[in-house]
Amino acid sequence: LLGGFPCQSFSTVNPTKNPFDDRAKLYKRMAKILKEKKPKFFIAENVKGLVVLKKGKIFKRILKEFEKQDYKTYWHLVNAADYGIPQRRVRVFIIGIRKDLPYSFTFPTPSHSEFGVNGKKQWVGLGSVIDSVSDVDKKYYFSEKAVLGMKKAKKNMKRGLAQDLKSPCLTITSHLAKVSLNSRDPVLLVNAEKELYRRFTPLEAARIQSFPNNFRFVGSDANAYHQIGNAIPPVLMWHVAKALADQTDGGYIHKAKKGAR
Repeated sequence: LLGGFPCQSFSTVNPTKNPFDDRAKLYKRMAKILKEKKPKFFIAENVKGLVVLKKGKIFKRILKEFEKQDYKTYWHLVNAADYGIPQRRVRVFIIGIRKDLPYSFTFPTPSHSEFGVNGKKQWVGLGSVIDSVSDVDKKYYFSEKAVLGMKKAKKNMKRGLAQDLKSPCLTITSHLAKVSLNSRDPVLLVNAEKELYRRFTPLEAARIQSFPNNFRFVGSDANAYHQIGNAIPPVLMWHVAKALADQTDGGYIHKAKKGAR
């Protein structure tokens, strides 16, 4: 069972979050499916803020609910950048293994690190997925009014978070279509002298999340941004799922198929 119950109730970027609203209780639906269907394993993902919200009480409650369904749980904060994805996106993953099975779980060893030490590769920079900073449709550029508003904003506000192409991007979110220069949203600085900024195109946002170029999103640009920002980076999910398969009976299936080729 795979599940990413809604994160809006726990996200640190949501100033109006309510950890007790209806969305915050949807993990119980996942627990109910575990109780009724008893899959061998489950993987759940959510924002890192869930771990410390209300001093960790809510997270402990969620783990306990999963464990009540006869599952051993293992959790870890995972940074997408540590697995070759050009984005610093930290999320909590919860792995569950049914208690009657003779397995345990260890999260996959990161392949990358910030400085590329101890045999690891260096983090992948944002520039690896940006073909051109300036050569895009002008509709992705911020207006002069938006730039002026940013300059007039209070000093304590996050303003114009232009990204360094040599480093991984900050976390992209589901409201990419409504990105503001006065927010925590990452943007691109096209020309410092002319004060030109722009948002990411849907293709760039998808690449930052590690989607392949030929992946198609349904609907308008706004719909695509929403789907991209809410997604788990596919490459990161592959690493986590493969680790689970390799450490359980799924690993034998994986190796058997590989050998059959």
